[in-house]
Amino acid sequence: MSPDPVDILRRHFGYPGFRPGQEELVRAVVAGRDALGILPTGGGKSVCYQVPALALGGLTLVLTPLLSLMEDQVARAREAGLRAAHLSSVQSGAERREIADQAERRRIDILFVAPERLDSAAFRQFLLGLEVRLLAVDEAHCISEWGHDFRPAYRRIRSVRGLLRCPTLALTATATPAVRQDILQSLALESPLVVVRSFDRPNLSWSVRPGGSLESRVLSIYRLLRDAPGCAIVYAPTRRAVEIVRVRLAGWGVRAEAYHAGLAGPERSRVQAAFMNDECRVVVATNAFGMGIDKPDVRTVVHVQLPGTLEAYYQEAGRAGRDGAPARCIAYFGRSDRRMARAFIERTHPPARRLRRAHRLLRRSVDEMDVASVDDPRLRGVLGASVRAWLDGEPAGVLGALERVGAIRRIVGPKDRNGTETLPVGSERGRVGVRIRLDLSTGVRLRGRARAKLDAVQRFARSRGCRRRALLGYFGEDAPDDCGSCDRCTRH
Repeated sequence: MSPDPVDILRRHFGYPGFRPGQEELVRAVVAGRDALGILPTGGGKSVCYQVPALALGGLTLVLTPLLSLMEDQVARAREAGLRAAHLSSVQSGAERREIADQAERRRIDILFVAPERLDSAAFRQFLLGLEVRLLAVDEAHCISEWGHDFRPAYRRIRSVRGLLRCPTLALTATATPAVRQDILQSLALESPLVVVRSFDRPNLSWSVRPGGSLESRVLSIYRLLRDAPGCAIVYAPTRRAVEIVRVRLAGWGVRAEAYHAGLAGPERSRVQAAFMNDECRVVVATNAFGMGIDKPDVRTVVHVQLPGTLEAYYQEAGRAGRDGAPARCIAYFGRSDRRMARAFIERTHPPARRLRRAHRLLRRSVDEMDVASVDDPRLRGVLGASVRAWLDGEPAGVLGALERVGAIRRIVGPKDRNGTETLPVGSERGRVGVRIRLDLSTGVRLRGRARAKLDAVQRFARSRGCRRRALLGYFGEDAPDDCGSCDRCTRH
């Protein structure tokens, strides 16, 4: 008989009881049932697989898209007494072999990997030799074309589910009704328990302010933060904007740190630790900052510019007020913002004519094995400047779009049992297999949905009604006509 989940929660986590939604999900998977949990930001999703990992024994496999935060996820699990580890491409070969050995010896309770690792036949075979008791799919909205961070590898999780023969727990904080249904169907969950907690955060006040130039927005943010209590996160759309905002705020006496993917790993870790330990009051960051940040006393979250989706905005702004005390979520919106957001969509989801041209040129340069090199100088004009980012694993530009629709596949070297290349591949990093036929239907759908999500952001920004009601309505939830705290309801 498995230990009682409540006893585990109290003994290992120090909490007197579960948060709403957690206990139902935990008891379902411990009993061997599939489950889907839609828990809002700050709802404690990690507990929903950490407690079962302790109750079930064996190995819990957690699929997460956040390579940069796996170390943080491992550290949190270890704090709860779990023997946790992760596998990623940034580890040395010796580290990965040691982790694989530990897993085979039943000395790991919870293992974090990216879903792309499941594409390796060697890694799938390796999993069959382990005693996997639970498969947890974190950020499950990535499985859906209706979601805001679609990752093709998530669609292939279904094939691994059948091999493992264990319950599956899918978790996300941001899912509209359409995304929820897509998750259930794509993972083929069997008679699942579905828990959808309210997205409402009554302690948060929402407001959208008119935005002019970046300089005018920074001045407004300075005045806002100067008198604001507690700590704050300021989100900016680009690395360059992050640095500009940080320098301006620092020049006016606000101690602020910068955080974005362009900084070295140790520097990002330093900034995160300083923020969590109250050594700095303000972090100016791109959306790379915040996933896994569970700081309860963030009193203000500011967006220099509204993100391209309401899912992203709700998730980022929702890092305010996790302690239940009042907090403010303030975003700026100006005429130029829509142009910038549309330009981002054009880069992420290029038009069909550009994809056809790129595919045609790739086909012309393939060898007898239908393999081409993206480093071919003849392709630089059409592939653009995002080739390096794509080679580093980011779903960037034309190549990312072609990969999403299945028109190309990356060519990698031989892989070992933990799904990592065993040989240095050198120029092979730039080699791709190119399909003969091109089906752009998925790309067309993703482009259209990205535009629809941007339209929803514009409607939210320009709405004359209650902000909270608008947000909850987007996620399929009813709300009172007047929340009494947003900028529209208070006329402030």
